[in-house]
Amino acid sequence: MSKLTAKEKMLAALKQKSGYNTFTTKQAQRRFGITNVAARIAELRQEGYCIYTNDVTLSDGTKSKSYRLGTPSKAMVQAALRGGYSFN
Repeated sequence: MSKLTAKEKMLAALKQKSGYNTFTTKQAQRRFGITNVAARIAELRQEGYCIYTNDVTLSDGTKSKSYRLGTPSKAMVQAALRGGYSFN
């Protein structure tokens, strides 16, 4: 059995139907051992996953990013098609 990469662990967490299927940058760093979370998110997006990023304010007042997996809206799909992307 092969060991999952940190990126694969992130994707598995985002795909969960219940429980903790969102995470902040700091949570991802702790849970998955990733220092550059944004780069892993960008890679997942390049692979075709629709990952939304939201700005959040944590309980201590610091700003962070929160990530979740979603379904692209019709407007997003149309914009991607106009931008030259294809969905094969």
